[in-house]
Amino acid sequence: MKLWKKILIIVLILCVILAIVICRKFIIISNLVNESKEYNDKTNYIAIVQSLQNGNVSIAKSYNKDGNVLTTLKTYGKDIQEERGLIKYEKDNEKVVVVYNGQEKVAIINQPVLATINIVNVYSTFNDFLPRLQFAIMSRITTDNYDNIECYLIELNNWKMWVEKDTGLVLREVNGGMVSERFYEFDSVKDEDIIKPDISDCKIQE
Repeated sequence: MKLWKKILIIVLILCVILAIVICRKFIIISNLVNESKEYNDKTNYIAIVQSLQNGNVSIAKSYNKDGNVLTTLKTYGKDIQEERGLIKYEKDNEKVVVVYNGQEKVAIINQPVLATINIVNVYSTFNDFLPRLQFAIMSRITTDNYDNIECYLIELNNWKMWVEKDTGLVLREVNGGMVSERFYEFDSVKDEDIIKPDISDCKIQE
């Protein structure tokens, strides 16, 4: 057999192997999209996000029910001397956000403030065919356990995310220097869980 034929066969074999690997990743992502679809439109859930960056820890907890929201965010760190965070309340077309740093508190009334914690899942990121295919080509997907939960570990450059196999929910994410852990509880939020914060000691900003 001539040398060029041997090289061609090797190239073809490598192409087939590469195609199989890409197809496997595409199928995994597609299955996760299908699993996470039911969570994408959930309107009743509790979401907790713990983030670590540059030695600072942020803990956010959000109650969400049919468009009504109560979110609390607290930040801690060795260089943070006073309690720092915010409370976002949105219910029945009324919006209140309290931002505090130590004793200083400001209440922002009826202004849009992005402080809602959304459900992070594979469906919201890879619902379209093209992004799914691109990610299947460029990423690395392995199996890993996180907090005793069987996950897919999806890696791309400095971005890693642990996705629960049964739900397609992103449970842990490492993006550069930020590490985030996410926890969810569904269909348990009641109206009385979403309580308007006390703004009697706040400066008012409308």
